[in-house]
Amino acid sequence: MPDIIDRAEVKAEAKELLRAARVSPLRMTLLFLGIDLGLELISTAVSDMLGDSIGVLSFSFSFVGVLITLLSTVLLAGYTSYCLGVQRGRVMPYDSLFDAFPFAGKVILLSVVQGALIGFGLVLFIVPGVVLAFMYPFALYHLCEEPDIGVIESMRRSRLEMKGYKFQLFALLISFWPLLLLAAVALGACEYFLDGAFPASLGGDLLFALVSGVLTGAAEVYLMPYIELAQVCFYRRVTAANFDRFTDMEL
Repeated sequence: MPDIIDRAEVKAEAKELLRAARVSPLRMTLLFLGIDLGLELISTAVSDMLGDSIGVLSFSFSFVGVLITLLSTVLLAGYTSYCLGVQRGRVMPYDSLFDAFPFAGKVILLSVVQGALIGFGLVLFIVPGVVLAFMYPFALYHLCEEPDIGVIESMRRSRLEMKGYKFQLFALLISFWPLLLLAAVALGACEYFLDGAFPASLGGDLLFALVSGVLTGAAEVYLMPYIELAQVCFYRRVTAANFDRFTDMEL
């Protein structure tokens, strides 16, 4: 029988980690968001320069866009690795943001496979897609902690561990919605007033992307590490509970 994970305890631990981590999660998040914003500006510039062009130039710019997306995916895995280390009480320096690059291929493949499965589930019906999304949330965690394992193995572990815990994780994430909704409303209002304030040019588009990115980052700089660390704390409790449960079954 799955254990009941105390959501309040999980969130309290995440808040304590925000305060006590030896390399500040807020500063690490600022670094991550800064790099991500830089990539977004490059993507915006490439998109504007592409325009209606076709042929080799269009292919080249499209390749740059895909490359930027892949870089963001691997950086996010590095950020996840940082959060996993923080929860362990390790000193995670700023360059740990790039820890996932040695196994970038696996990170990208995992992202593609998960996206395809969840997308297929959503195309059929909404519910299967949501179930699939909550079936493999720990796959990236396993891959970051054990880069030598395969993508399928990381997904298999997550699927087995999430038996009986899907709704509990859903309830944990739902508990953050008031904060997320408040941030979304504030960002939506800002972007509404900013719309049309910049000229329709490359410079105007870049300036809009910069201002929008800074505003988004201001909301994410606290929420992102808080939510990610809460999920990591939840993951630790689930893996510990599953270890005890499987050991009891073997006995």
